[in-house]
Amino acid sequence: MRRAVATIASALYLLVLAGFLVESVLGDNQFRPLSYFFKWDMFPAHESQSVRRIAVGRTASGHYAELIPSPLQQYRAGANSDLTRLDLDLRNVFNRPVIEETLRRAAFRPGDPVEHVFIFEKYWPDKFNYPDNLYQTWWGAPKPNRVGWRLLDEFDLP
Repeated sequence: MRRAVATIASALYLLVLAGFLVESVLGDNQFRPLSYFFKWDMFPAHESQSVRRIAVGRTASGHYAELIPSPLQQYRAGANSDLTRLDLDLRNVFNRPVIEETLRRAAFRPGDPVEHVFIFEKYWPDKFNYPDNLYQTWWGAPKPNRVGWRLLDEFDLP
């Protein structure tokens, strides 16, 4: 009886681990706090990519203006002081409200309102955050410039 219970418990544990693996592969991390209790990993919530968010607005006349990061954002963190609060929101829940509030507070091209907004994400592997000399010492090759861009969202403003 003990062997059957141990086998069922082990199989259930492995099944839950496989579910968290599939979730990680798909990129959905809504159960991340729960997965902490099933992993024997020292850093279960550590991201392996660095990201920066940039919002660009297209005005009525066809000009483009960088909306985020804006001079209104007072929170600046990170080694280069370029990490904003918008970069901390990995689920992209607050992108629109932050951009709309920025447009309300700042006058981007008065008389030429922003009509359409694009939100881009710049991403790269965390290991490229090391200084050039440390990267070269550690990996034995010069640090490449590997940066990717993706369009996260776009929307029209009323």
